[in-house]
Amino acid sequence: MLGFAFPPFNLGFLAYFFLIPLLIIFFNEKSLKLKIIYFYTASIISNAIITHWVAQNSGTSASTAIISYIALCIYYSSFWILFVTIFHFVEKKISQKNLSYILIPILWIFSTEIMRDIGPLAGPWINLSLTQSSYLRLIQILNINQYLVTFFLIFSNLCFYNFYYSKQRRYMVHFFLVLMLIITFGEIKIQKYNSKDFTKELNISIGQPVIYPDEKWDPLLRSRNNQIMSDLLYESLTTSPDLIIWPEAALVYQLAKVGSVERKNLQSHLGESFLITGIPQRISTGEELRSYNSAIFMNSDGFYDTYQKIFLVPFAEYVPFFNNWISKMNQFDDLGSFSKGNDYKTFKLKSNIISIMICYDSSSHKLAKKMVDEGAEMLFVITNDSYVGKAMPFQHFEHAKLRAVELGVPVVQSANNGISGIILPSGKVVIKSEIDQRGVFNYIIKF
Repeated sequence: MLGFAFPPFNLGFLAYFFLIPLLIIFFNEKSLKLKIIYFYTASIISNAIITHWVAQNSGTSASTAIISYIALCIYYSSFWILFVTIFHFVEKKISQKNLSYILIPILWIFSTEIMRDIGPLAGPWINLSLTQSSYLRLIQILNINQYLVTFFLIFSNLCFYNFYYSKQRRYMVHFFLVLMLIITFGEIKIQKYNSKDFTKELNISIGQPVIYPDEKWDPLLRSRNNQIMSDLLYESLTTSPDLIIWPEAALVYQLAKVGSVERKNLQSHLGESFLITGIPQRISTGEELRSYNSAIFMNSDGFYDTYQKIFLVPFAEYVPFFNNWISKMNQFDDLGSFSKGNDYKTFKLKSNIISIMICYDSSSHKLAKKMVDEGAEMLFVITNDSYVGKAMPFQHFEHAKLRAVELGVPVVQSANNGISGIILPSGKVVIKSEIDQRGVFNYIIKF
């Protein structure tokens, strides 16, 4: 049930009931072993649905994709075991039943979200808040705390369970009272944002090239691909944008290399505009040559700077713990496993401070918050979701929406094959592309 509450299915209302069958089992079953079996089985099924895109990773071999998919499902499901085990031992010690409305949601957040967000296998893309991304008024509470939506969902499950078990209406009263408070808060917050007198604006042009990985790295298609990017550039330049943004690995050239002819040629055409684009990058540390999934930020006067992706996707961009076992993660290039970036960088765009996130950087609240804390007034996400099927881009775009609401900054996303778009701090989507829609999307963001 829970798996279908996540994008792209968008049946978010299922998240209000998913725990009820397990709570019935929990309170009627004395054996901890059986409780663990039921919770673990339910979690495996849910995680298999939510993360099915991992198995579709065309950037590695089919066997590696399937094995990594199964491994991640098993690993992520272990945190439900942690939850039910702790719950089993503390449940009888909760003397006041009303305390369970607070303690159980907190226990869920700690066991299944906070603990799962630690280490190289961190999985914030299965946090419960993602199930509610379509409900703008409800998700405004994320601006107070990133876990409040999860808290409310577990609270709701407890209300519905107690109503089912006792048939007492007061549990539904509790649910609707809290729901109305949240919706009222959300409406006030959205109206407050809409009534702001904005003093800044940026003219943004997003390019969506729709060049799939097997096409991008094919030498026989290099001329065609260059022409696609050139056409997008000139179409963007007709609107005199402050910034043009292209997706992750939009260009195959080492543009950050000193004296890069390709970079200088590109800069000569930018005029007054800045450009963000994804690039491959190699950096020598003296002892070894490291590969990075990077973004380059440049303008026409010769200036450029780079950002190296921090949150690498396990088994897609590197192998956790055994990084030297597989030297080639992407069948379409020769970069091998990527190294992790370390700098939460900001860039100056005219009088504004911005930050760049690459791909699943945007799924991490902690990473995005660090950049905003460093002064970023706007976040730019570049991604290439074309190697993981048609479903995951919908999930990825909703992450960008959550970051905008949580942190109170506009988020701009450029995706190779979609979904590209612009999301305001209120969560309102003002630009949203279709999957496989090649083109340019322009918007003036006021903030």
